[in-house]
Amino acid sequence: MSSQNMPATIAFPLTGLRPLYSSNRGKKLVIEVDVSSMKKVNEPNTIDEMVAEAKLEYVMGKSKVFTSADDLIKELKS
Repeated sequence: MSSQNMPATIAFPLTGLRPLYSSNRGKKLVIEVDVSSMKKVNEPNTIDEMVAEAKLEYVMGKSKVFTSADDLIKELKS
């Protein structure tokens, strides 16, 4: 699959993540990422390509815009 059809995302393998801190209210999580594990599951891509892909998705209407955190959270939970 060409990079033009792929969304600008990064995959994190669960085995490559180590929790370092979680806030008491559960609103923040700080993790350590094993870069070598991440490189195994992600195709090489430049920041410029990822930004261009994200802008294209936005222009094509494939992105949603939220004006409040509450609206974003509702969408994520749906």
